[in-house]
Amino acid sequence: MNINDYRRAMDQIIPDAELKERIMSQKNTKRTHIPARRVVNGLLAAVLAAACLFTAALAASPELRTAVLSFFRMEEREQVPSSSVSPDGPDISNAEIGQLVKAQYIKMDSYRYGFSNGLLTDLTWDEDWKILVDAKFWEPRNGELVPVEVDMHTSQVDIMFRDLHYQGEFYWYVRDGQLDYFSGDHRTWDEEGEQAWDWNLSLIPGRNDALLLRLSTGTQMEYTEYPFLYHLDTGKAEDILAGTGADKLEYAYGYEWSENMRRCIILTGNRLDDQLDWFCDLDAGTLVRVDELADIEIYTAAFADNDTLILHSTSRDEEGMLQDVSFYVYDIPTGRMTMTLDKAPYYRDHDEHPSGVETYGSRCVHISETGQVQVVDLKTGNRTMLGGFTFQKGDSFMLNPAGNKLLYFARDSVSEGLGISQIGVADLEKGVFFAFDREGYENLYEGGVGWDDDNTVSIRARTLDDETHYLLIYQF
Repeated sequence: MNINDYRRAMDQIIPDAELKERIMSQKNTKRTHIPARRVVNGLLAAVLAAACLFTAALAASPELRTAVLSFFRMEEREQVPSSSVSPDGPDISNAEIGQLVKAQYIKMDSYRYGFSNGLLTDLTWDEDWKILVDAKFWEPRNGELVPVEVDMHTSQVDIMFRDLHYQGEFYWYVRDGQLDYFSGDHRTWDEEGEQAWDWNLSLIPGRNDALLLRLSTGTQMEYTEYPFLYHLDTGKAEDILAGTGADKLEYAYGYEWSENMRRCIILTGNRLDDQLDWFCDLDAGTLVRVDELADIEIYTAAFADNDTLILHSTSRDEEGMLQDVSFYVYDIPTGRMTMTLDKAPYYRDHDEHPSGVETYGSRCVHISETGQVQVVDLKTGNRTMLGGFTFQKGDSFMLNPAGNKLLYFARDSVSEGLGISQIGVADLEKGVFFAFDREGYENLYEGGVGWDDDNTVSIRARTLDDETHYLLIYQF
């Protein structure tokens, strides 16, 4: 795995405990989390009764709709591979689990391999990790790793910003309409070794003609960044926030964009008690604090679509800990606001019996004190009950990029790494929720799990002797 794979992976995996501790010791720049787990099928009447009790905190509306997804546990168990015999290069094997899930197990002799855009990659960088010397690609296909050629391009970053010079090169290709890129380490320090500046790239969903170029300075609590739109055809970096005043914000460290990239939420602050969210409208050329959009105290916000925000309002105890959260739909063109969830407890996974709300953009997972689970569409207020399922400590959920599927997995607390003992998917559109048990996971150190695309989940793992590495790929 190269540095580029690491940066992108951090946005879509659940890290193991050691990695999570290292991340938290630097700077907590994300407010998202994830958790949920196992059960037996229950009677539909009991499910509906629980749903009635569970909707007390939801805003009342005759238009609200409740669906029920019945959970079923597949009889067939997955036999997780865990051989420590390293192959001479990458190797692949296939499995089919319960005729519902196709699994591919890629066995590797090193951690250097990456996986993105549906391809296994082997990148060779120079000694400074700045220049890409060689790149190999394979496509997992019918139980084989088929070598493929990509039309690789090289582009340059050369820009002065706030009296700092950002420069270097990156590499990209478009395959089957999908853009992918690779970038090395471009961090620069001043002569005293006290100030650092860096640049990184991000994919823009739905686009293959441009990347988001993020120019940053500082580390940890002093970290700040500013975005440019990098046009791949011209090599020009466009200041898309020009004229809005966003460049004057201090300690801006995060940007969430609407789908059309004409509006964004900007996170600022360099202390835990100094966090502010800003709403920037590029077409109107305006920049306002999110909590000025409504006459209530707003904790944060997320886009449901180009014209709709989901506002989060919270309360805290005397020690400043979040206690509950309410959600409001804010229509940007009219300024009209509607509540969709009122004072639901805030989820904390370290509690002995975790319950409450976990948010994922325009959806949330609402876990009752008795372990009943609902997925709430925070724009419409519609909810989906996960019937026959009881949440337990150590369970987790993760939403796919399209927002229509929930990855579910249960973790074995006595295993090294994540120790995923059960995994499955709740398809919110098709109304299906299933999972299967895994055998042999205890012989691996599973370091991360996440969505690769809307239908594919992968697990990064290695043998306990650290001799062999695995990429476990599941098609749901």
